[in-house]
Amino acid sequence: MEVIGTNRNSNWFAKLLRLLTLRGVDKPTGMASDASVAACAAVALLLWIIVDRLHAGRAAQFDPFGIPALAMVALLLLALAYVTARLAKPPQPVRGTLFIALAALPLVIVLSALIDSYVADRWSRLASLTLDVYVLLYAARSLRALSGTMPLKAMIVGALLLAGYLWLGQLIYLRPTLWSAPDSGEDVAASMSPEVAESLLFDQRDRLDAALEAVADSGGSARPSVFFVGFAGVASQKVFAEEIKLAAHVVGQRFDSASRQLLLINDHRDFDSYPLATVSGLRYALGEVARKMNPDRDILFLSLSSHGSDEPLLSVSNGILPLEQLTGDNLASALRDSGIRWRVIVISACHAGAFIASLKDANTVLITAAAADKTSFGCSDDRDLTYFGEAFYRDALSRAKNLQQAFALTRSAIAARERAEHVTASDPQAYFGAQIEQRLSQQPMQPPEP
Repeated sequence: MEVIGTNRNSNWFAKLLRLLTLRGVDKPTGMASDASVAACAAVALLLWIIVDRLHAGRAAQFDPFGIPALAMVALLLLALAYVTARLAKPPQPVRGTLFIALAALPLVIVLSALIDSYVADRWSRLASLTLDVYVLLYAARSLRALSGTMPLKAMIVGALLLAGYLWLGQLIYLRPTLWSAPDSGEDVAASMSPEVAESLLFDQRDRLDAALEAVADSGGSARPSVFFVGFAGVASQKVFAEEIKLAAHVVGQRFDSASRQLLLINDHRDFDSYPLATVSGLRYALGEVARKMNPDRDILFLSLSSHGSDEPLLSVSNGILPLEQLTGDNLASALRDSGIRWRVIVISACHAGAFIASLKDANTVLITAAAADKTSFGCSDDRDLTYFGEAFYRDALSRAKNLQQAFALTRSAIAARERAEHVTASDPQAYFGAQIEQRLSQQPMQPPEP
């Protein structure tokens, strides 16, 4: 009896491999027992939980609010199985079409995770398209083996049902994830004592003046000098501080501004290394940096990273400190009052495109991580860079010939990544003022680091 059972298991596994490798299988309905359907569903669920957990990072916590979204995926599979079974000619048992869907699901989960984690951005779109073609061929061949004919109507209706689910998922952010980043950073920052908070605020003018003292004056060269000011708004998540530090390094290397940079940073891990990021501090810093610039020639590179909303607004928070939020109006006012004429402003935040209307003019370049009505991704304490920070500062600006090319590379890379992850596109935006493009041509970017 053991030998017979082993042979049956081997025969079933061999048929499954033939099915997954797009080879012919006789009577696949014989494979669709209650046990095989349950086994495929259990393996797919286990793999999804593991992949989802690894993707969320080491510090992630279980989030039960993702269960309804996961249930929607199960409902989608049942609906697909029912529709394709009923529309097949002749109609087929639902258990057979459900088995076909579940049998391929573990492989699709693993391949999608590998594409997301290990395939370079420039190849991820092609890899995802190849996987989509495989799924289409698998469905067509398996359903044909099941019914004996090509169930074209069933496949079209099934594709429409899947497209409807993906559209709904983008509309209401229906992502079946069971893990979320912890709020430990916020807890650390919120534990700041009133004595520490008051001391930090009291010391800010001296700390700002010391940091400004280290900023070099405009050079004697006839070509423009670039001055970098970075602003990391939210202390509870280190990703904003790390992104601004990388921005300072890359801009310093490409625009020869390493000696002319000022960083304002809120970071729950470090209250001492940099002046705090506050609206009043930014206003003061811009005014003092302007004194070191040649206003007719030099260029400000202002990099901001934070959470955002479409008011427009960038979040500014650091523990229990009562900080003003950075809006489109007070940012525009601070820049106008500083007298700085030539400006490159990069905003890494959700809804960052909402700032364009307040800030655009012929002397300004504006690059934003998302459109006014879209969110961006990667703002968590277990990451060093947001999706935009990786694409723009780490990958594009570090090697592009100019800012236009850097933005084009960034937009393409982010679009491919978001398609692969099936999330609503953030749609990064850019505005290039007509006058500043000529000014930037007089300050060509330095060669990239080898």
